[in-house]
Amino acid sequence: MKPEIVHASDSQRALLKRLDRVAPTDAEILISGPSGVGKELFAAYVHAASHRRDQPFVAVNCANLSEDMLENEIFGHARGAFTGAQSSAHGIAAAADGGTLFLDEIDALPLPCQAKILRFAQLREYRRLGETFVRRSDVRLIAASNVDLLARVRAGLFREDLYFRLRVVPVDVLPLVDRPEDIPVLLAHFVAKYARDYNVPPIELSPEAEHHLHRYPWPGNVRELENCVRCLTCLRLERPALVGDLPLLRFSPTDGPEVAPAANGRTAWLTEELDTPWGRVEAEFNGLPLKEAKSKIVEGFERIYLDSALQAASGNVAEAARRSGKHRRAFFELMRRYGVQADDYRG
Repeated sequence: MKPEIVHASDSQRALLKRLDRVAPTDAEILISGPSGVGKELFAAYVHAASHRRDQPFVAVNCANLSEDMLENEIFGHARGAFTGAQSSAHGIAAAADGGTLFLDEIDALPLPCQAKILRFAQLREYRRLGETFVRRSDVRLIAASNVDLLARVRAGLFREDLYFRLRVVPVDVLPLVDRPEDIPVLLAHFVAKYARDYNVPPIELSPEAEHHLHRYPWPGNVRELENCVRCLTCLRLERPALVGDLPLLRFSPTDGPEVAPAANGRTAWLTEELDTPWGRVEAEFNGLPLKEAKSKIVEGFERIYLDSALQAASGNVAEAARRSGKHRRAFFELMRRYGVQADDYRG
């Protein structure tokens, strides 16, 4: 059974259609995206839609294992292979035989291990520690990373041949801030889920708190949104949650518009006299529908943020994207949307 991936955005809809097309094949998939977007969930989705669905889905986080442990964890060992190995042990590769092996945070693999993973990816062959003969494992490989793997290749920290071997089908998962349409449906999903799981009434949000959640940049992505709802559910406030109840980070004006409530109950950044397109909101947007006014404010902020980020990075798009916390591809898309040229900031 496919795991439920709650969404409303066109980008997620297109991503799932792409995964549905490649799932019946055995092609390797490389999933890229920031922490908290649910890369393992997408890997499990592919497995559930494949002909291997009745076989194991085995996930391993490469960052959790030391160089010495990782090879043993994945490939196993023979009895007597090292001190304390009193019996043989199968590794994850054997456990996943016939199914799907998901290697999360593949960028954390030490270079010596990368060579062995490359051979395994090419031939599905491996040797357990302490053995001289080759074993085979019929698995489908899916890897994931929350960093720019190509940049690590260029820095000599990740093997180029392994990168292209795993990147048969590249899949990019956008951060939540780039798909705000998903926030309301995810919020409703988690509210219902944790009320049911914890056997308590579903939480309610004040209009200010709900507005805050829709404007918050979600650096922790879907995981942070889920944990926010879990926390509020556990608090059992017996009243609508206020902005001050939200267990979220606060951002300075350099990170984005401040979202603390003002003394009059309105959002502080909306009531300040700022020399920006969103200043004096009441005069400029009076009478407009909420959705249209909100869109204009977001556009104004994004234009100014792009200008500031590119100026600070002297037109270096990769550096500006890194500082902003966005993937370079998403940053380029913002530049294209507003007709911003990097050359205008160089020199």
